[in-house]
Amino acid sequence: MSEKRVTILVVDADPSLRQSIRVALRMEDYRVLEAADYRAAENVRQQHRGQIDLLLTAISLPGGNGYELAKALVDVEPDLKVLFVSGEAGAMASQYQNSPWKELQLLARPFGPADLLRRVKSILKSGGLAAAG
Repeated sequence: MSEKRVTILVVDADPSLRQSIRVALRMEDYRVLEAADYRAAENVRQQHRGQIDLLLTAISLPGGNGYELAKALVDVEPDLKVLFVSGEAGAMASQYQNSPWKELQLLARPFGPADLLRRVKSILKSGGLAAAG
């Protein structure tokens, strides 16, 4: 019996960044779903017939933010792991002190494919993003 293929939902408004992330992840045989904004990510989640293992999302998104998206998706899929991506790591994270997350997994821009894959593999192995409570 073969191992289950990992599915990752990538959400970012920048199409070139989504493309580079998709290429890197597919080289490692991850199944990649994509969305450009909050609403599209919700639609992709609803249409996907199966589990999403990791949400890789920008913090700033058209139509919402990555924290709100992560909370909404974790409510539906409690085992979902989350990696936030931002070029404004410290400033943005401080705005969400009431966030339900004990620990934020954050990858600061710019990053290369090796950094991305290292973080993704680490999060998939570990507990990823843990909800408080």
